[in-house]
Amino acid sequence: MTMPPQPPQGPYGPPQPQQNPYGQQPPGSPYPQQPPAYGHPQQTPAYGYPAQPPQGPPGAWGQPGAQAGWPQQPQPPRRKRTGLVVGIVAGSLVGVLAIGFGAYKLIDEGADAVFPEATHKLVVEKAVLDGEFTLNKDESDTEGKKIEDTPDPSIRDGKAVVAQYGSEENGMLVISGMYGRLSSPELMRSKMMEGAAEAEGSTVPVPPKEFKPAGYDITVECQVVQSKEIGLTTNSPMCAWSDGNTAGMVAVLRPDDLVKDARSLDLAKTAEETAKVRSEIRKPIG
Repeated sequence: MTMPPQPPQGPYGPPQPQQNPYGQQPPGSPYPQQPPAYGHPQQTPAYGYPAQPPQGPPGAWGQPGAQAGWPQQPQPPRRKRTGLVVGIVAGSLVGVLAIGFGAYKLIDEGADAVFPEATHKLVVEKAVLDGEFTLNKDESDTEGKKIEDTPDPSIRDGKAVVAQYGSEENGMLVISGMYGRLSSPELMRSKMMEGAAEAEGSTVPVPPKEFKPAGYDITVECQVVQSKEIGLTTNSPMCAWSDGNTAGMVAVLRPDDLVKDARSLDLAKTAEETAKVRSEIRKPIG
């Protein structure tokens, strides 16, 4: 028996029969046509893919109104939380850096302390570190007042300055300082380090170390304090100085440094930056 000639095949296989838009079965089809779902006409697949992705009920595949069985568009990456974390860490450090003030007694308790003449003070500048950080918040009247109200036998005529600065790269710099007449500068410097290390929830993966930054006539003591903020373990390098008139702690926070190995942080650089900040905010009286 002679078979009728077959229609030519296209590059994608035999031609597909056109479906009736009203769901009726085309003549000669060996397969019964399924009725359209929910009363809507079926679209003819093009090259094996549905012309329209099938719609699933709300919540299909775990997403509200998701298209069942259809690949989802990639979601944009979540914004990094580093800026938020830096801000939270900076806020918590305001209190941490203030703990060392008033947290000790003189070495020779009861002895007459020698208080130097007051020649310098600390001021809150609009920008520090050659303008890299600009002032966000001056908290001298609030957090600074708490420092001033803490009894400290080694200070006369004490005034406090507390400030937070920010950079265009989402960095933060925190200053907590005191000026007046200080009888035991070296002891105060080490006690400020101890106070920050003993803050609740803090550990010190890198213990205090002394630096003498080139070009500055002071000793700066630095350490790394580790804490947990919104589920992340963060490292905060901080340094302290103290002289006869001024004492302060500086924490320089940059997003890339917060989650690095604490031992890889460059404390010598932080010491230089602290000495630079001191030179910018320490002013002669008068």
